[in-house]
Amino acid sequence: MPDYFNLLSKSISSPSIVYHAGTDKAWQEFEKRSGIHFPTDYKNLINKYGTGGLNNFVWFLTPFVTDENVDFMKKSKQMLDAYKISRKKFPDYFQFNVYPEPNGLLPWGYTDNGDELYWKTNCLPDSWEIVLYESASPNYYYYKLSLSELLYKVITNQIYCSILSDSLSCQSAKYIAVNVK
Repeated sequence: MPDYFNLLSKSISSPSIVYHAGTDKAWQEFEKRSGIHFPTDYKNLINKYGTGGLNNFVWFLTPFVTDENVDFMKKSKQMLDAYKISRKKFPDYFQFNVYPEPNGLLPWGYTDNGDELYWKTNCLPDSWEIVLYESASPNYYYYKLSLSELLYKVITNQIYCSILSDSLSCQSAKYIAVNVK
């Protein structure tokens, strides 16, 4: 199986300065405190590129800042609370469980358009799949892929995803580092 994080890294230009990157120790402490064990490729992405996103469009949540827009705990709670409300009002359209429920959704990011980007969790973080919800819509896209594989295949035009492709499918993407508290 290809190393999609390595392939993705070759398709992303690195920022000149990396802000609030993770370390193995910081991840261990956060995972112990939160009770969430994250996929290796996500941790590698945050460790290598720090706080930020791709092409000023896809923004990654991170546990190493407190800014309400990208702080993992704050933003994921906000996103999951909103999803729970939608699921309660429209159960036919919002059928996924919410983390920590079995196979629950857990956010990893969002887009400038307001699209919400989730993992569908299970017991093994490195086998979590991807669910992307369109902004203000019950429409979603489900991928039995890792985060790195999805991003790599969108950037290299191997997959078309209406949420991501128009902003990312360019054979290479630019990682935009942001210095927030």
